[in-house]
Amino acid sequence: MVFYTNDAVRKLIFTILCILPLLISCKSTHFTPKNYKERQLAVGSSGGVTGMLKEYVLLDNGQLFLSKGLNGEWKEMAELKKSKTKEIFTKAGELKIASLKFNHPGNMTYYLILKQPPRSNEVKWGETGVVPPDGISAFYDYLLSIF
Repeated sequence: MVFYTNDAVRKLIFTILCILPLLISCKSTHFTPKNYKERQLAVGSSGGVTGMLKEYVLLDNGQLFLSKGLNGEWKEMAELKKSKTKEIFTKAGELKIASLKFNHPGNMTYYLILKQPPRSNEVKWGETGVVPPDGISAFYDYLLSIF
């Protein structure tokens, strides 16, 4: 085995050893719901005795966030697979959440918000005796089950 004593070779090896861990640990750019400029789907509930707010936000890049309470701090959850994310946004499109006009909040309000910049649309329900449009409650429950 040959050991090089040349200073240039040692410096090159040292540089590679220093940079390699940085390259391995690099992640793709991560965003938050506040600074993401593409599609987002928010799923949440608010109200009740405590007025508590709980909201999940799925970015179309697969990042999932949770916010609880009134302070609005976002906690990043596990990232969803691209196929699952695409399936969710496709279903939101099929349910026409981007254009559906349904605003019937109650003491306990449930909602879906589809943000497709520059537009955003919110579907709210919870009013006693008022049933949300077909598929909305089931989609809401499905999202909560996978988030």
